[in-house]
Amino acid sequence: MVSRPEFDFASGLPLSPANDEAVRCVVMRGGTSRGLFFHEQDLPSHPAQRDRVIMGAIGAPDPRQVDGLGGADMLLSKVAIVARSADADADVECEFANVTPGKERPTYGTNCGNMVAAVALFAIEEGLVSTDRDTPVIRIRNRNSGSLIEADISALDDKGKKPFQLAGMPCTGACVDLDFLEPVGTTQSLLLPTGNVRETIFLENGSSADISIVDAGALYVFVKAKDLGLTASETGEQLQNAPGAFDSLERLRAEAAKMLGLVESTVDAALVTPDVPKLAIVGPAVSYRCDASSTEVSSGSIDLVSRIVSSQKYHKAYAVTGAIATAAAATIEGSTVYEAVGGSQGTGSQEVRIGHPSGVMSCAVESRLSAGNYDIPRARIRRTARRVSQGTVFIPNP
Repeated sequence: MVSRPEFDFASGLPLSPANDEAVRCVVMRGGTSRGLFFHEQDLPSHPAQRDRVIMGAIGAPDPRQVDGLGGADMLLSKVAIVARSADADADVECEFANVTPGKERPTYGTNCGNMVAAVALFAIEEGLVSTDRDTPVIRIRNRNSGSLIEADISALDDKGKKPFQLAGMPCTGACVDLDFLEPVGTTQSLLLPTGNVRETIFLENGSSADISIVDAGALYVFVKAKDLGLTASETGEQLQNAPGAFDSLERLRAEAAKMLGLVESTVDAALVTPDVPKLAIVGPAVSYRCDASSTEVSSGSIDLVSRIVSSQKYHKAYAVTGAIATAAAATIEGSTVYEAVGGSQGTGSQEVRIGHPSGVMSCAVESRLSAGNYDIPRARIRRTARRVSQGTVFIPNP
């Protein structure tokens, strides 16, 4: 980092250095998310100083993020830190920070599957990998989970700009196929970390809800929509306004966090581990209209409907890691997701089509059952990425 000089605009000459720090930065879209990309070497090595730079660049903790480059939305306030890998199994390494609007610090708990596609494009455009390669596959090590992702860029043209449009997305971008290798066990060691396909959680009103806890791509709690009086096809506004819905969802998530040993008391879950596990509401396929575009999604084009709640906020699209967990859960007989898709899935190679607030997301998984344990050797999903801006972000000093 360097100090930004003040200027006398009449003469164009620099005056005394200002307090702001200047850091190289690229803004990129990956899938349905957008965020700031930094070379690791450009950030402080001390964790607290690095967090200060990240929060300053985003403009947090102000929920409007008006003094930074954040989008005042958890999907638009991501941060990716990228470097060449010293690991022979990977070309580049990345670490993701999530900056939830209004929060005091970033969190590093999970991978961001949408932004991984942008990591592949960033690595090419920033010269972190050679374009003169024998293979179109870029191997990305995610430090958050330790997982390895293969980004297949063979769909790109010579300039890497061949436009491709995903269903439910209003914009095009460079097409990147992502293979998540052995995505099971991001925080736990098994696909079913409790050892059970289902758990029953009792709510404060005396009712109960069935959940399945699955760790693939990220750690997720899947709850049956009908147990909460929902369909999983609700709009964001409907879900926000459903009486007691968010309180019940956070209670379910907190109970799961305690069950998994992430917290000692459920009252600590929102503070100690706000985004792990994440939670998804699932239900059988029904026709519905997308939140923003009002595009009709027919029940025949999807296998189930689902809505994600992350960091106590409604997800306006669907996380790639959530799609991996959903597709994996669909192969487990008896799970809440297996029930939602009608019990038609099973082990082997399967593709699951998820109806979410912005459209349809498909995820293909390979599933196998060995010695009583489920495993997912590979999960594939297609995303797009685009470079939005590049330059310098100025970080205010305290």
